[in-house]
Amino acid sequence: MVKAKKFQPLAIINQKLKGLDVFESNAAPLTPSLQPTANTPGRAPTVEPARQADPDEAVTRTHWQKPGYNDVCTDPACGRRLGPNNGNVNCRKCGRLFCDEHTMYQMKLSRSAQHEPVRGFWCRVCETCYKSREGYNDHNGLVKDHTDSFMAMRKKRVEKQYLEISRLEKRLTKLTQLLAHPPEDVIASSGSVLNPLTSLASQKDQRKALEQTIVTWEEDAKVAKCPFCQQEFGSWSFRRHHCRICGRVVCADPKTACSTEIGLNVASSKLHRLSHFVLC
Repeated sequence: MVKAKKFQPLAIINQKLKGLDVFESNAAPLTPSLQPTANTPGRAPTVEPARQADPDEAVTRTHWQKPGYNDVCTDPACGRRLGPNNGNVNCRKCGRLFCDEHTMYQMKLSRSAQHEPVRGFWCRVCETCYKSREGYNDHNGLVKDHTDSFMAMRKKRVEKQYLEISRLEKRLTKLTQLLAHPPEDVIASSGSVLNPLTSLASQKDQRKALEQTIVTWEEDAKVAKCPFCQQEFGSWSFRRHHCRICGRVVCADPKTACSTEIGLNVASSKLHRLSHFVLC
């Protein structure tokens, strides 16, 4: 309160700059000047621009307490006699008389002198009306439920993961069926891909060709490091391997487990053998 009274001239400057009557008194507001200024012959009279609307002109005064001869401040802890020294100000909301010190508050009021925080007018009020307004003791702030937005975002991500898993499962099924039942031209040329009587080199080449029909393998020269552990390829002990499901180049380091060799029982019409796939 002491600081507010001390810097009241600064508040008056701000009110003129912003068009707000920061600590308006009970004096009757001035009417806007519409008188034409002095004009010279041959020129139309100019009219001064009207000033901005005063809050006291919009907010009702019918509920104001009428001043008397021995009025005192309504604040129970004050009791000062109202007059030129202590002030004589009506609270714009409750209408009771207070001294200057106990009306150093502002809040937005409607034309009927009710609290209107959105479209109201800034008016001078007492401490009781200021602290009893709706939302004064609300310290939780704005609460907004984002559950629906979160569920929508998570649903898209989960559906995308389900589609990716389903796509990889279909690739694995096609690869297993292709090795179990290779095309007729491959069988006619060199027998079954899983036939132990076929040479190892021939089996390797045929199986590699069949596996690449499911997914295109990444080129070895374009991958210098493992995409997961970032170890560099190059030595004979640290070779490149292709994932049979996605085709990416990965390492087979057992410490990092970037890829795993999984065995599947592949059934053909003539024999049953265990086939191994490298999966990342």
